Amino acid sequence: MRSRFTRIIYFVAAILLLGYLFNLYFVHFSGDGKDSPQEALPTDADYEWIEGPKTEKEQRYFFLSNGNYFGTGVVIKNLKGWSEGDGSYSPLPDPLDENKITAAYSDSKILFGLIKPNGEVKIKVNEKYADMIDLSTLSEDVLKLYKVEGYYIWFIERSKLEENNHFNIKVLDDDGNILSDLTI
Repeated sequence: MRSRFTRIIYFVAAILLLGYLFNLYFVHFSGDGKDSPQEALPTDADYEWIEGPKTEKEQRYFFLSNGNYFGTGVVIKNLKGWSEGDGSYSPLPDPLDENKITAAYSDSKILFGLIKPNGEVKIKVNEKYADMIDLSTLSEDVLKLYKVEGYYIWFIERSKLEENNHFNIKVLDDDGNILSDLTI
């Protein structure tokens, strides 16, 4: 009886080990395996890529695409190299009023959007400050094509927020006065 129980334990351990190795293979060896994050970016449309936050194993980009889309995508480093990850996109909003956020977008890891600030402003999401990227680094032709002159991308990692189902987004001036807010 004891040897039968031991064989069952070894069989279960072998199945678990095979499952772990199978998972490890697909996590670390899947994807295209490009040499750089830029090479792993999608090329299936006309994109203007804007670098976002990065870590050693993940690079986030924001993009404008095909004249009327805005979104984000991630490239991930594994043992084969850099591969395309998940992303999210939406049509560009109608021209924005200054210092007002009309919409926020999200994938599972980040909350982001666009703002057209007038003066120095800060974005606060659930009492945590968001980061901002100035789109003025894009060419004049791109700014005019997408109608994003004076716009910034704001973003915050959802892991930094205590509440992940409801978002209170505030635009604050230098004195901390609320210029506009959006609750989602």
